[in-house]
Amino acid sequence: MFKGPLIQPRTLLFKRFASESKSTVVITPSKNYIKRQTEYKQLPDDSQYIEKFYKELKSFQDEIKNNEKIPFINFTDFEKDPNALIHYLEQFIQTNIYNKYSIDDPNEVYVIKQYKEFLNNVKITLTLNGGHPHIFDILIQNKRIFDTFDILKHQMKKKKKDNE
Repeated sequence: MFKGPLIQPRTLLFKRFASESKSTVVITPSKNYIKRQTEYKQLPDDSQYIEKFYKELKSFQDEIKNNEKIPFINFTDFEKDPNALIHYLEQFIQTNIYNKYSIDDPNEVYVIKQYKEFLNNVKITLTLNGGHPHIFDILIQNKRIFDTFDILKHQMKKKKKDNE
């Protein structure tokens, strides 16, 4: 059996990682997923993206803002290098999700699957819209505005009902 120089370090790295992690899932980093940016293309109006991945999108936005190792503060800052966004998202999922949640716990498997699907959808979104990550800032902003509007609407209905 050949134990070349590449096999040993990988084995040691995996053993070290596996001992520190709750999950044995490892992300293989993407290399230049977005080959080149093209003109911006709008996501379809019937896209359920924000409803399905708002929690994950928001948690990654918080990571971008709070992690000093990430040299950006929002998704729009990745405009010149959308591959960096994918790279940091993969790192975030690897260190904050896979290390925190276990694939052996049925309740935690859902979280892992949701973040894996989120990563794939970020890649697809960037491919479909020409590699422009500012859309994620817009989605979060629109959701925040809509939620505020919805709260105000319910308060007004309640106030109107109380006055009757």
